Amino acid sequence: MAKIGLLGGSFNPIHNGHLALARVALEKLVLDEVWFLPTGNHPLKNSGEIIDIKSRLKLLHKAIAIYPRFKVSELDATDSTPSYTDILIKKIFRQHQKDEFFFLAGDDIIVELPRWHNFRWLLDNITFVIFTRDKVNKKNWQERDFGDRMIFLPMEPVPISSRQIRRRIEEGTSIKGLVPDIIEKEIVRLYKRNKQKTAEGLSQSSSSRR
Repeated sequence: MAKIGLLGGSFNPIHNGHLALARVALEKLVLDEVWFLPTGNHPLKNSGEIIDIKSRLKLLHKAIAIYPRFKVSELDATDSTPSYTDILIKKIFRQHQKDEFFFLAGDDIIVELPRWHNFRWLLDNITFVIFTRDKVNKKNWQERDFGDRMIFLPMEPVPISSRQIRRRIEEGTSIKGLVPDIIEKEIVRLYKRNKQKTAEGLSQSSSSRR
């Protein structure tokens, strides 16, 4: 039986904070692998800011290539329907019945979780591992009716976000050190192109309404 960490999200784009979290999970939870599961169609995010799933998958594969125990799973990489975590987990369970899974997430998930599709089923069927700062008071989280079902794992915060990276690209400032060097130039190119395509689409839509 393998112990596997699941790190889901849009990875829009993948950055060094994601990789740092995966490395900590691998070590502190004594995992055999960490799987990155990019979301093809996120039900809670603005799709206009998200580049296509093929590009995000390509970036992910390049970013984790040097880590033999990191894997990319395409089970959640569909553009056609909204992606719900409970459906994803059920797919994984059907295909890997003998393995043990841990859902890895930052502490911002605590507030969002009740909005998730079928979140009570998730709490009953998979272990949530919440990464948080050492000195953060966890009392408010633990007092929620699901707080005692989670593992809280301390981790030094990595002040990087995908939104920050996209904003820097839009402003024309450097993203060096925020993303793996091997994909830095490709990220800048892809997100500049996506911004241009979005702007052109809005312009055409505006013109058609006149």
